[in-house]
Amino acid sequence: MSHLLRTRSLRDVSVIALLAMAGPAFAQTLPPTTPEGSTTTETTTTSQDGTAVQDAGSGQDVVVTGSRIARPEFETLQPTQVVGAAQIENRGYTNVGQVLSEIPAFGPPGNSGVGAQSSFGPAQTFVDFFGLGTQRTLVLVNGRRFVSSNTASIFGPVSAGTQVDLNNIPTTLVERVETVAIGGAPIYGSDAIAGTVNIILKRNYEGLQLEGQAGVSQLGDAPDQRLSVLAGKNFADGRGNITLSGEYNRVTGLTAADRDITAAGYFFGTPATPGDFQRVLYPAQRYSAFTIGGVPFSADDFLASRSGIRNAAGQLLQFGPNGTLVPLDLGTPMRQGYISSGGNGYNLPLQSNLLTNSERYVANAQASYQISDRIRFFGEAWYVRSKGVNLIDQPNYNTALFDDAGTADGNLLISLDNPYLSATDRTTIAANLPAGQNQFYVGRALADLTTGRAEATVETYRFVGGFDGTVPLLGRDFKWEASAVYGKSITNGRNFELIQQNFANAIDAVRDASGNITCRPGVVNATIPSIGGGGCAPLNIFGVGQASQAARNYIFAIATPRSANEQLVFNANINGPVFQLFGNDVSLSLGYEHREEKTQFDPGAFYYGEPQADGSRVQYGRTIPIDPVRGKFHTNEVFGEVVVPFVSSKNELSWLKTLEFDGAARYVDNSLSGGDVTWTAGGRIGFFQGLTFRGNFTRSIRSPAITEVFNPTSRAFDSGNDPCDTRYVGSGPNPATRRANCVAAGINPANFTSNFSDFTIPVTIAGNPDLRNEKANSWTVGAIAQPRFIPGLSVAVDWVNITLKDAITSLDGTSILNACYDSASYPNQFCGSFDRGADGQITTIREGYFNAASYEMAGLQSTIAYRLPLDRVGLTDAGTVGLSVNYFYRDKLQTQVGTGDINHDAGEIGYPRHSGTANLTYEGKTFNILFQGQYTGKVKFNLDEAANARNISGVSDWMVFNTTVGVKVNDQFNLRFIVDNLFNASAPFPALSVTGGTRPYYSGLIGRFFRVAATARF
Repeated sequence: MSHLLRTRSLRDVSVIALLAMAGPAFAQTLPPTTPEGSTTTETTTTSQDGTAVQDAGSGQDVVVTGSRIARPEFETLQPTQVVGAAQIENRGYTNVGQVLSEIPAFGPPGNSGVGAQSSFGPAQTFVDFFGLGTQRTLVLVNGRRFVSSNTASIFGPVSAGTQVDLNNIPTTLVERVETVAIGGAPIYGSDAIAGTVNIILKRNYEGLQLEGQAGVSQLGDAPDQRLSVLAGKNFADGRGNITLSGEYNRVTGLTAADRDITAAGYFFGTPATPGDFQRVLYPAQRYSAFTIGGVPFSADDFLASRSGIRNAAGQLLQFGPNGTLVPLDLGTPMRQGYISSGGNGYNLPLQSNLLTNSERYVANAQASYQISDRIRFFGEAWYVRSKGVNLIDQPNYNTALFDDAGTADGNLLISLDNPYLSATDRTTIAANLPAGQNQFYVGRALADLTTGRAEATVETYRFVGGFDGTVPLLGRDFKWEASAVYGKSITNGRNFELIQQNFANAIDAVRDASGNITCRPGVVNATIPSIGGGGCAPLNIFGVGQASQAARNYIFAIATPRSANEQLVFNANINGPVFQLFGNDVSLSLGYEHREEKTQFDPGAFYYGEPQADGSRVQYGRTIPIDPVRGKFHTNEVFGEVVVPFVSSKNELSWLKTLEFDGAARYVDNSLSGGDVTWTAGGRIGFFQGLTFRGNFTRSIRSPAITEVFNPTSRAFDSGNDPCDTRYVGSGPNPATRRANCVAAGINPANFTSNFSDFTIPVTIAGNPDLRNEKANSWTVGAIAQPRFIPGLSVAVDWVNITLKDAITSLDGTSILNACYDSASYPNQFCGSFDRGADGQITTIREGYFNAASYEMAGLQSTIAYRLPLDRVGLTDAGTVGLSVNYFYRDKLQTQVGTGDINHDAGEIGYPRHSGTANLTYEGKTFNILFQGQYTGKVKFNLDEAANARNISGVSDWMVFNTTVGVKVNDQFNLRFIVDNLFNASAPFPALSVTGGTRPYYSGLIGRFFRVAATARF
């Protein structure tokens, strides 16, 4: 856990030329041949998922909705996109998150197996629709909520919320994945601000399917494997069905050292001599304030050029791998003096995780039974066990950059009498010390001791049961469903952590009377058990890997954080045509839902820390103590939906083919945040056959998460900028307002110097029970074209706009102070979150969560789907050609926290203005071909920085191509040969040298990747 905080600290100092090739299609564009072992999805019953499929592989319309009143995909009110089972199979996805990553409207996942990881959830996968945050994308399975695996801690893998880990979903069982922009909130409730992802599973499967898949990069590394079985059987003359599935996945990870481009260590550094640009791109980033072997200093310093130990020839020195002094080459120092390009200092870029080790087992059982013509029972049972291992991360550091010598993070204080120091080196060091000084200082990166490796095992249980059917009402058949869902997710971490007290004991080595190296007599061991469980063992701190196993066992403990989430949902709904209007059925849906969510997080003894006499706690490692979190909430919700078709094919006019109103509303009574209403209203109108316009307005909400409300009060220290300080009163969005508010607070900013700006002060960090629901106003307007003169062609274009206010965010001291004094409304809610003494000095700040952020997103989402049976052009039995194109133009994506500056993301890495995916497919009798192109537009590194901030401000656009060739061996067996990044396109340089570059350009980092898959169906 502690390496997460160290990471932040150290780095602080430091065309749409889609070529007609495919992407996530509206429907399945490359179905596998399935002579036996078919899937039957009922079309006559709309259950809670509100969806049905006519024929999974026929190319006909897929009925996809964000409602409980079914209709074809291109007749939905909101922009909807579908990826079918054939696309999933032919692309060789091992995770549903990979499915969504190829839809351009999704930003980089909030967490996945790629890139840096959290100690509390490595390899978990959480998706982010439109880049508004994973907590604002609602993920459902068969239209029902799924228990979250997110850790309820401020140190969790993603922001607080009930996000669903997509590792829990077996790809073998997925019939299709639907994404619906914005409009899901009135239908499904809280969290669907950006949109809804609905994963529809195969039902009523009959037959046996066995599948195996293996992949490896062209460099022979990062292998992955997937094995699955799917079996189903009808019984009782087809009235009942039971379907069983099992899936195993394994991925072997990578570190930065495994790829030349990341190992090269490119970085933007500040030149020692000012030039045209503030920062310039350099290779081979190195740090000279510390190395793994250790950098000796004569004083408590971080600049080797100023206080480093030198030999007789004047060369700076460091401890080499074997523990003896060798020259330290500073390379080309940057302005800071301790960061260099080249040389042999600490190689920070190598301490990065590229791909996480992961392994998971997924088992699922589904059953249904038609009790009578009007009543059906259904049920599901899940068990998932997944394990993720973060291979490497930043280690602990000892350096004057972080604290004073002798403290946990400061330089190590080493006696000249240390027995591990050779006589020659002792003489050299002594010659550099002031007279009478018998100790020296060592800056060290403990990368040979604390590697940042972390692992977590997640077990998920889920059970679904219910009944559905039809009931005669008002002379018509209404469809109804009543269901219950229970889920529980348990995450157990296992992390090797440094015991600071034992570490300090171990490095203070001496010789005993017999000449043996031992710990200094009288040391007091930490109260937390070490791995070895024994007494102090001396540690050789000089060199790389010189520590004995006994010393390692003494200085390390195993931290075991544990997180558990529980979910219980009851839902009942009924829908059907209530009456006719102008010959068209007016349909109504009504329902009730009760939901309970419980979360508890236990940091374990190590992270919790040791209680002190004054009631505080001291962590056994090097971070602040981490508090347990426990909380729960429940909701009672009622909802309704209506579809009013004034004009349809039944009564169309010569000039008006379609006129329909759609509306939905939901009242949510949340035990934490109170009652609120979310609603949507819109309609469709078509003046010509094959051309329909649609639009809607939606009011959506996100309720506060348990962590945001119940996180207990923790003590810490913080420093920052006091806006009433004479140095900062002239800043901010409106300096006059800031100055006036400071004067109103009794402070004279003309001569006030704040201690908060120069020293740390006590702060508390806590949840906020007064949080309100986040609220978003969103709208879409678009058109759908299905021209009769081009059979098989469908085009949808929609503009999407989302404005989110009162977004929940965690504020530090500076942000709270700015929000108080920069507001035209003074005093406000933020002014009560800190105290000042009679002299105006800040005595404490209560940091934590506030409704203080706002987001705006706007963009154009468009999709094209075309399917051409070749017999239409005279090629009998020649197969079918398919094309789908998915394009997203991101016009706006911006964030503002409090009264701070607006952060613009549209056009930055991970959020290009232009992006698209396209698939070109051929489906024949004996073989299938998929050719895919993915386009990422040019991006800037930071749109808000000055024009002269960097000598390279961004990267060019980029395309990567993937292909699959499927061969039908016989009626039961087919093979697929998959190549990702077919032409081995490298990521645009230097995208991988900036924060956030790894995930969006991962395919260009790993290079060409091969997979072979085989499926047998019986």
